[in-house]
Amino acid sequence: MATSYGTYYFDGINFSQATSIYTDAALTTLAANGWYSQNGIVRQQLNGVLLNAQPCNDCAVPCGSGISANFSGTGHFNADVDLANSNGATIIYAWMGSSIPDGIITNYNSINYNRLTCKNNHNGVVITEQDGTVVDYSGFNNQGTNLPTYVGSNSYSPVGSTTGVTNYNYVNPTGYQTLGTTRTISAVNTQVGTTSSTSPVFTMVVPKTVTSVTNCNVQIFAPITGTLFRWQIACPTALPSFQGSALSAATTCLANTATYYFVQNAIGTSPPFTVDSNTTPEVGNFVFLDVNGSTYINDSSTIKYIIIDLTFALGIRNGVVVSIQSCTPVP
Repeated sequence: MATSYGTYYFDGINFSQATSIYTDAALTTLAANGWYSQNGIVRQQLNGVLLNAQPCNDCAVPCGSGISANFSGTGHFNADVDLANSNGATIIYAWMGSSIPDGIITNYNSINYNRLTCKNNHNGVVITEQDGTVVDYSGFNNQGTNLPTYVGSNSYSPVGSTTGVTNYNYVNPTGYQTLGTTRTISAVNTQVGTTSSTSPVFTMVVPKTVTSVTNCNVQIFAPITGTLFRWQIACPTALPSFQGSALSAATTCLANTATYYFVQNAIGTSPPFTVDSNTTPEVGNFVFLDVNGSTYINDSSTIKYIIIDLTFALGIRNGVVVSIQSCTPVP
């Protein structure tokens, strides 16, 4: 069945709870009988009344997919993803082109995620906000804002306000399609977490912990003309684990006493990206207390250490490995 797109208006706080759908902002002209969908929800309008909301899995991108986009203008790019019924860590890898940064934010179960790292973060790659402030990960000072984090190269600045940005929605499997509407995109220094080199592949973890909630929303904000971005989203899975000591303020060699988890970074310029195969964390990896990636280890600005196999001390700060060194033998 062919899909058509248009601008419609509804009389509720969201599409799921609306009573009717209209063709005008004044809500005076009812839309025709038929099926309408938004953000993974589909509803039938019959005789001017919207019937029960239903999930529309066919409308969404299936997890395990890779998405590519290249547009000459600016844009806001919306995509709904079907994560299916399994739980675990949903890993997103994103490459934002060679020079123009783009913003990214993911919503799952009404929680927004905008924290990212990359390969060699703290090991030659430096992540900075737009004013030059060095941060442990992209989005460090953007947590709790529900705003996108801009990642990629720092060759251009997304800071400021851009009007007339075209809205797009992803139609599976066709690609991003214009909605015929525009918006204003604004960004500030603390939303930026870019690198001085060509964009690496950035890594985001979204914990999926509710079996019945299968929809995930990924938005890309591109206020600079000539955007190019590519991203892929894995189906939820258990994060790889490693054994280590209890968290410590010192690098003293300690025995393994606990199980922890981490996410591997990736390289490449298009999906499928090449995911690292390391079996223990490397510098630049996010590390977690749980298999789903819900709780970061030592999510504080004071460095602490986990000793692995009485050999190596992982320096962890703000949930990311910032150093690896030999542990200090007990006298």
